[in-house]
Amino acid sequence: MKFIANRSELLPIAKRCCLVIGRQFTTKETVCVLMEADEKQNLVQFTARGNECVLQARLHCRVEQDGQALLIGSVFQSMLELFGDEATTVETDKSTISVRNAKAGYRFALMDTTKYPVSEPCTPDLLTEAGNFCEIGAKVLFSAAKSNGFNSRALNCVHVMVHDSRWSATSCDGYRLTVVSEDTSRTEPLDLLLSVEAMKTVLNVFHGVKHCKIGVSGSYAVFCGPQIVLYAKLNEQKFTNVQPILDGYCMMHEIEVSGNALLDSLKRVSAGSTNHAKLLLNQIDKHTLRLQFLSGMDSTITGQTELDCTVRTPLPQEGFCYNYTYLREAATLMQGKSIEVQFDKGGALMLRADNELHLLLPLRLPKTEAKPKTGRTRKAA
Repeated sequence: MKFIANRSELLPIAKRCCLVIGRQFTTKETVCVLMEADEKQNLVQFTARGNECVLQARLHCRVEQDGQALLIGSVFQSMLELFGDEATTVETDKSTISVRNAKAGYRFALMDTTKYPVSEPCTPDLLTEAGNFCEIGAKVLFSAAKSNGFNSRALNCVHVMVHDSRWSATSCDGYRLTVVSEDTSRTEPLDLLLSVEAMKTVLNVFHGVKHCKIGVSGSYAVFCGPQIVLYAKLNEQKFTNVQPILDGYCMMHEIEVSGNALLDSLKRVSAGSTNHAKLLLNQIDKHTLRLQFLSGMDSTITGQTELDCTVRTPLPQEGFCYNYTYLREAATLMQGKSIEVQFDKGGALMLRADNELHLLLPLRLPKTEAKPKTGRTRKAA
């Protein structure tokens, strides 16, 4: 095999391949990029595999000899980043593969391409414009459960649908829930359940790609861009219908606040470590809210600030308490918008803005320490 291509065209492909491969290490072949050169079409196809996704990228260049070869993805990317000249030659002989340009070159032992996993053929019946898929998918990632072995795979995922000419994406980890929707010209229904890992890979691979199409083939979601095809494995679990959950909340208190002001106040009030930190919300008057930061499990470090807002329905005197990190992450996604903050009688919090909704469940209010009794009795006169 031998082909010559521009470094500026090879490097983006190598980076996308590394994003798909990730940090997995099952066999040495799975961390490699498979290169297949076709002399008749002057075309090289690059294939990379991850735990949840398979990427195929094509590059038209000068192919002088057909063939296949494997090269470790991270090594391939590093070499291209070190090269200064454009023209890059990849060539194999009976036992080695070399990657070189005018001033530098590298040589490695050939690996057996027959050991590389064969991809299942995936041909979707219908491909349509993905539209705002990446935008809405990115906004719901933070509410999905972490993949730590304690959570169900049905929660460590993002549910994406097209219904009634609207995109919608939902995620939930049992403590917070996010729903984002956007209008679309697509009329065909679509229902995808992707793991968080697969969704992150899709967003990273198609970052900056303006036109993308999406379809479904068997157990894979298929994403197509210019000279790029990404196959993402669908989650086999069934996602819970969250609409009855949202309809079950009866919101009794409401505040209107600027997204930028809320985020600035949350940044300003934090002190010390935010791990397991809490945030206590209390109303001062009709136009002011008090934010009190409590760090860690023992609340040894506290911070306090005030937030300008419009209180439509007064809050209870004792206020409500929330996970500081969760609230700040939600506020970060909603900056630049006017937010309706709603509470039910138990403290469940909804942040609403345009077509975006974040639901956070409350934490227990911190206990106030009572003054210790001395145990002394007053003597009779």
